[in-house]
Amino acid sequence: MKQLSLSVTSRQNHGRGHSRRLRIDGSIPAIIYGPAGTHSVAVNQENFRDLMRKKGTAAALIELEFNGSKMLSIIKEFQRHPITQKFLHIDIQQIDPNAPMSVAIPIRTVGEAYGVKTDGGTLAIVSQTINVRCLPKDLPEFIEVDVTALKVNESIHVGDIKAPAGISFPGDRGRVVVVCSEMAAEEAAAEPAAVTTATTADGAAAPAAGAAAAGAAPAAGAAPAAAAAPAAKK
Repeated sequence: MKQLSLSVTSRQNHGRGHSRRLRIDGSIPAIIYGPAGTHSVAVNQENFRDLMRKKGTAAALIELEFNGSKMLSIIKEFQRHPITQKFLHIDIQQIDPNAPMSVAIPIRTVGEAYGVKTDGGTLAIVSQTINVRCLPKDLPEFIEVDVTALKVNESIHVGDIKAPAGISFPGDRGRVVVVCSEMAAEEAAAEPAAVTTATTADGAAAPAAGAAAAGAAPAAGAAPAAAAAPAAKK
């Protein structure tokens, strides 16, 4: 189990204008919700970025330092700016350390699938996460799925995965997690080549190499193009 820490400060003001000022000052508006109620807080942008770097794609518990006390939590959701990638808002869920919790945990495959190694198949992770229920102390960073024995046209379902000690998988046990597909080489070869256009320096679309340009001379042995009909006299 990975556990990190984060300091947050209380904020009294709300609204878009206040949130905008917080972001300009280098902070992120955030909400904490859970057994202790709902709290509006601010998080330092750089501190949160550093925390997310350490967390990576793994599941992790976050110990919040808030109003002189500490509380256990998880990062439930966050929003980022599509261009600057700065964090815009965070939803933080408080966790009771003595109560079971339900959370989505990332999938990590282990081994090389037989169908990939032997039959040239393709492995695809259909479900990037799996829902688990456990006490916070038993929270795993990943759920490992052994794909070594997986053959072409076979799949692994939630019900096929052995749950670690203290963990259960609530929900649809028939949901597909990983699949090994056959390579359709014949179908790929039969597909017509796509026509590609390039963009010239002045922004105009130009035909890609191999495409006939208007007014270009016909290739050797090719019949000349039919002459355009004269325009009708007005």
